[in-house]
Formats: sequence, structure tokens, C-alpha cells
Amino acid sequence: MPSTSHFSALAYYCDITGVPLPFPLPEAVFDVKATVLDWLGSARRLLAGAVHPRAEIEGEVIVEPGAVVDAGAVIIGPALICRGAYVGRGLVRDHTVIGPGSKIGYCCEITRSLVLADSRAMHFVFVGDSIVGSRVNIGSSSVLANLRVDRPVVEPAVDELFVTIGGARVGTGQTKFGAVLGDRVQLPALTSVAPGTLIGPDVTIYPTGQLGGLYPTEARVRM
Repeated sequence: MPSTSHFSALAYYCDITGVPLPFPLPEAVFDVKATVLDWLGSARRLLAGAVHPRAEIEGEVIVEPGAVVDAGAVIIGPALICRGAYVGRGLVRDHTVIGPGSKIGYCCEITRSLVLADSRAMHFVFVGDSIVGSRVNIGSSSVLANLRVDRPVVEPAVDELFVTIGGARVGTGQTKFGAVLGDRVQLPALTSVAPGTLIGPDVTIYPTGQLGGLYPTEARVRM
């Protein structure tokens, strides 16, 4: 079994070398959210893309040239919508990056997450506190949950969320942590992904109701 650090490395899940983001990403997946928060914390509102007059834009939001924000979209900053990205009638909020060429559609909510290049969440999807790699498709009505519910829910959350890697409990340093979906993962419709789930690149997931744990690269997942 590879080491804990192997499965904690962002490079294991995502090839970021060809993704033109305006800030560098850290080596560890558990440091990505803090990096995004830090960079967007100094962002200034810049709507250089095509923003429909019936879209709702609040706060420090960057819409890069070539991005499209359609009618009915709601973006609550800080947020970055990269070149070639599309946001339809969904909600993007609270320190989220929608990467180049990625598409967010009807009734989707993306919060405190990094979506890399050419990925899609088009219908009734929730993505919370997660990392979504490139060329990923999140099927209709799927959920990337971000909050443990094995005890009474408290907001704001106060307990650190841990993941299990090779039988060891590893702290994320976060009270909310959703999932990591590696490059080219195709998540079937109606899939619920538990907090702290790590899915490597090119994993094949057959229709299933619930995912949780660690799925190494090129695994085949049947439930």
C-alpha cells in the first residue's frame, strides 16, 4: 500500500500543469481550500466576461474574459469564474473557483470548492468543500457532502473531519471537507458521496447510491 503522503498529494488526483489558474496550487489536497481562500480574500470585482443582465452577482467576483454567466445564475463572492467557463441557473458561492471550460448548470450549488478544467455539473448537484479534477462529470442529483452527521449537527461546524488512508486516520485540518474527484471521473446520477471521500483519476464508478473512503486510480467500483 502506498504511503499516506502519496494519497494526500494533489498530483495523484489531478494534473494541474495544463490548467491556467491565476495562482499556484499547493502540493497537498488538504491545503487547497486554504490556498483558494487566501487568494480570493484579496480579489477585486471584475466582470470581464459575458454576464447576463438577469444574473445576480454579489461581492468580489471575477468573471474572466470568455466566461459566460447566464440568466438566473447567482454568484456570491469571493469567487472566480475562469475563461471559457459557464454558469447557468445555479449558485456559486463563498470562495469557489470554476475552472477553464467547466460548466455549472440548473439548480446546482458549488460552495468553497475548486473545479478544474472542462468539468461538468449540470443538473441538481451539490458540491461542498471539494476538489473536482479535469474532465469530470457529476451526474444529475448527485451530492458531494461536506459535513459529518454521526453526531448532532452544529453550525458553524467545530469538529475536525478525518479521512482514512491505508487504515490510518488522517486529519484534514478542516471542519468541513467534501471529496476529491480525480481527473476523468464520471460520477453516476443519484450518487451520494460521503465527506472525506478520495477518488483517484480514471476510476470507473458503476451506478450506486453511496460512496465513501479511498478509491485508488483506475479502480472499478461496484456496490
